[in-house]
Amino acid sequence: MQINAQQTSATQASLPREQLPANHLVCGIGDPGDAAYLLESGSVEVLAKDGQRIAVMRAGEIFGEIALLDQMPRTATVRTLEPTTLLRIERELVQELLKRTDPVIRHLLVLLLERFRNRSGVHGVICATPEQDESGDMEAAMLTLILAQDLTFALENGQLELAYQPLVRLDEHNLIGFEALIRWQHPLLGSILPTKLISLAEKTGLIRPLGLWVLQRAVRDWPTLRSYCQATAGTPVFISVNLSGAELANPQIVETIDDLLTAAGMSPQELKVELTETAIIEDMETVGVVLDKLAKKGVAVALDDFGTGYSSFDYLKTLPVSCVKIDKSFIQELSSSARSREIVQSSLQLAKSLGLLTIAEGIEDENTANLLATMGCDIAQGYLYSMPLSLQAILQWVDESRKLGRLA
Repeated sequence: MQINAQQTSATQASLPREQLPANHLVCGIGDPGDAAYLLESGSVEVLAKDGQRIAVMRAGEIFGEIALLDQMPRTATVRTLEPTTLLRIERELVQELLKRTDPVIRHLLVLLLERFRNRSGVHGVICATPEQDESGDMEAAMLTLILAQDLTFALENGQLELAYQPLVRLDEHNLIGFEALIRWQHPLLGSILPTKLISLAEKTGLIRPLGLWVLQRAVRDWPTLRSYCQATAGTPVFISVNLSGAELANPQIVETIDDLLTAAGMSPQELKVELTETAIIEDMETVGVVLDKLAKKGVAVALDDFGTGYSSFDYLKTLPVSCVKIDKSFIQELSSSARSREIVQSSLQLAKSLGLLTIAEGIEDENTANLLATMGCDIAQGYLYSMPLSLQAILQWVDESRKLGRLA
């Protein structure tokens, strides 16, 4: 990971960085160890109690991590040697990461910290440099810390966006709804993969505020999106939102969703929550209770990535699922793999016998769409119709698709 000073300067107004002049006191002996600092540019000197210089640290290095981890006061003074850019890493962020670390690792960390503090002749400073790390763990850790801090800032300062991928009825070719998908264009690192974004949010305890933001934005945008949709007999128009295991394990999510829908004057039938098997198995009992409450209020429940998990079929029996989304790995092999075609056909027949709505995701060509239509699939989703779009781009897509005959 390389972030140069020019990049940092160009984006200093949009990220939570500390721009410090030369000879600036960053922290002193006895100060509370409430944060660590990552050097993104410039350099600092580390001084012992007697004023002796212990080390000089430059871009890519981190200091203050020991006081941060064991919550003891600072044992050294740090001062800038030149104009310097620092990223402050809050203790709460690291504590959330440690909660999700194996207990053995946490115990070993405590032992190491105790031995470090009690070792004679040491001033309580570790200078972790890129050269000391041959495995790449330091680079991965630093990137995680940077992204986590920046994600918090992005949430608080409107730097996230939602994209909406259209959902089209295969029989009538009408636009029946959209799936809301989160997007993050990082000022320095560019587009962050949604999978990496969600994983980061789950590791750092940000998944609940992130999920709430998605729900709020989707409900806010729904009146505009709804104006483009056409209902079909038996299938209301809807918007789909993905919920993680952490969100579904929170009993308050039911009240939150209910309040959002009420405030927006939105019918519960027009919201569909999507969940994966991974989200379910994190806390099966709580998730089941939450989904039952949502279903009783009229919110539809969709099982995503259907067919890829060990217990996909069991969940149809135990959970109030009203829709299944057949995983794109099967859909994209529909024409080339007899086994995938059989899995898709069997899944569609099972869903139909249970009265469940079916969605095929990952459709990229007309032949696949036609095959799914003959098999009885209800709704199509994929790049054949459209990539995920910004709210502003949807009107143009609707007009063009109707001109091409892909939408009724």
